[in-house]
Amino acid sequence: MVDPDILLIAMVELIEGVRNLIGDKGANAVLRDAGRHSGPKLLESLIGHLPEVLEREEALRRTCMLLEELGFAKKIEKEDSTISIQDDIFSDAIRAEDIQKSPVVYFFMGLIEGFVQFMSGNKVTLSPKQIEKGRFVFSYA
Repeated sequence: MVDPDILLIAMVELIEGVRNLIGDKGANAVLRDAGRHSGPKLLESLIGHLPEVLEREEALRRTCMLLEELGFAKKIEKEDSTISIQDDIFSDAIRAEDIQKSPVVYFFMGLIEGFVQFMSGNKVTLSPKQIEKGRFVFSYA
């Protein structure tokens, strides 16, 4: 069995490689979309179909709880119109000097957006508000 930390590093390197091939904006768009598509697939493989359709705010709250429970971060909280993430699994593997420009951040936003759409049927669009190693804050409207 492959060590999960090695897989995570490989995934981050793959994402950073996409950025080197197609540039910042292209990689951010592609990886965000990849997160939007993989989020529902991951949830469906874990829990199947939800017995009910949730309101968007409840879907955001449950998304935070699920991602935290799955180990994507030590703490993920929804507060007003922001999502705060503490000690995420990606930060330590990102080698870019400016973590704000890493498409990994956009993949994570897409993953959250995909979870919410799967649970609620509604789209939510996150924007990076504060990005630093070990702490991401996304806003949404």
